[in-house]
Amino acid sequence: MFFKPHAHVISITLFQREQFREALDQMAVHDSLDTMHVVVKTSELDALYDPEAIKEFYPCLKDGAEFTVHVIVGENETPGEEDGGIVRMSLVLAGLRVQHEATAADGSTTLTARKPGGTDDEVEEDSSDEDES
Repeated sequence: MFFKPHAHVISITLFQREQFREALDQMAVHDSLDTMHVVVKTSELDALYDPEAIKEFYPCLKDGAEFTVHVIVGENETPGEEDGGIVRMSLVLAGLRVQHEATAADGSTTLTARKPGGTDDEVEEDSSDEDES
């Protein structure tokens, strides 16, 4: 595991799947992260991405924090048919709300989810209350 802290950004490079679950243990505390991005090549998704580990990151996210997973298709690679489904399910099972999913022309997939709470949820609840009146 390789850490590269930069002001308000923490960059972590993992070399083994087992490191994924513990990636934030040394670098983040509860309710400290506004945004988190995970980038993994489609060819390494099975080897490095641990869907069960997303639950371990949940406490480090602030209410309303954005969590994005980028599954990148490398050169001379083809996207896996189930890549988006694996990531989507891991986000949902961790308690995050999937808000956006996009697939690029090369087959790379980006899924963005949000931790419940924060100002966005309050705005949604207020607007749904007004609709009911």
